[in-house]
Amino acid sequence: MWSYFKFEFKQFFTSKKNLAIYFLLAFATFFYVFKIVPTYNPIESVDYEEIEARYLTRQEFLDRMEGQDLYNLHPSIIFAIQIFKEVNPLDKERLNALDEGNLKKYADLTRDWYYFTNSFTYQNEAISYNPKYFTKNNMYAEDDAFYAYLEQAVRYDAYSKADYKLSLGIFEQRTALQTLERLLKGLLPIILIVCVLLLSVDIVRKDRRHPSILKGFPISDWKKLLVKMFVALLGSVVLFVPLIVGFIIIGLQSGFGNFNLPSPEYVAHLDWRKDGKFEMMTLGTFLTQSLTLLFTWFFVIINVVLLCSIIFRSEMVNFAVGLLLIFGENFYASRYVGYFWDIQNYPTSYIQVGQIISKQRNFYYKNDQLDFTLGLELLFGLAGVVIFLMILIALNRRYKLIK
Repeated sequence: MWSYFKFEFKQFFTSKKNLAIYFLLAFATFFYVFKIVPTYNPIESVDYEEIEARYLTRQEFLDRMEGQDLYNLHPSIIFAIQIFKEVNPLDKERLNALDEGNLKKYADLTRDWYYFTNSFTYQNEAISYNPKYFTKNNMYAEDDAFYAYLEQAVRYDAYSKADYKLSLGIFEQRTALQTLERLLKGLLPIILIVCVLLLSVDIVRKDRRHPSILKGFPISDWKKLLVKMFVALLGSVVLFVPLIVGFIIIGLQSGFGNFNLPSPEYVAHLDWRKDGKFEMMTLGTFLTQSLTLLFTWFFVIINVVLLCSIIFRSEMVNFAVGLLLIFGENFYASRYVGYFWDIQNYPTSYIQVGQIISKQRNFYYKNDQLDFTLGLELLFGLAGVVIFLMILIALNRRYKLIK
């Protein structure tokens, strides 16, 4: 078996297709590091000038309204006066904290600012969130802003109690670990899973190029399939090499962060649109669970490809079935669909790895049941069924891996 493993290992890592996939991923990584990361502009940033401009505008309004008879004013003006009198002292103190360089004090005040601002902005036609949320015809921008404000409030609460050094880069999530967190909540998991699919799509079919050599290995077909599975998993791990290099570059530029940084986890209440809240997990816990779920997806995709390879013996079918599994969520994905369907029971619902761990997907779908543990159970269950069928077919005397 060791000889067969070395043969498969060499075949996998000398394949021009596989080398091209690694090269393209490395190119994309360095493009992101040197072109995208420096231009990253978070919606919720620490902008002294913006806070100051907002404070001065409101203060000017309050000064002009000083001494006015409230009974002669429009209700909207009275509302503005009441709100500005509450929020402007917070902005003033935030500016003072930044001037003093007291980031813990700034974090404590900013937590209160987000909670208070959210309370009077959500579902208020007279006041709006940051216009950056209202892009790409987003019908649910107000809900997304509501979520983001609650999340920011919890992050700043954790920063105000931190026993590590704070920085503006940490507040804006620019450190290497926080960048990885943002990527895992975005397209990175899907990109990596598609790469695994492309790496393994021909892992059985390629054997037809060397039938005489492969027939010389005294090993049963089901064992060959297990070796192929293991080699493909090793190949999947290599995908992280360019990502690690990119991570180091970002860390040298913006700091690495630490595993004790906050990573909020959404918790829905019955009246979820108003009373939703967050619980806190550490960034280390988030990354551990995200990578665990991601590697489980690698395991599932590789085994699905192996099963399809011995049934259909076509790379295109392998690729099509893999894509169907990866993008299957798109057939039913829409806001609040979880209120009507039990989507938590579909393995395809767990493809957005980072959003599952943070439970952002629960908010998106309005479903409280999407969970890391349930996702693992479903994916391992699927992988177990696939492996069982694969070995069952391979043990059939009429089946031959190489004919």
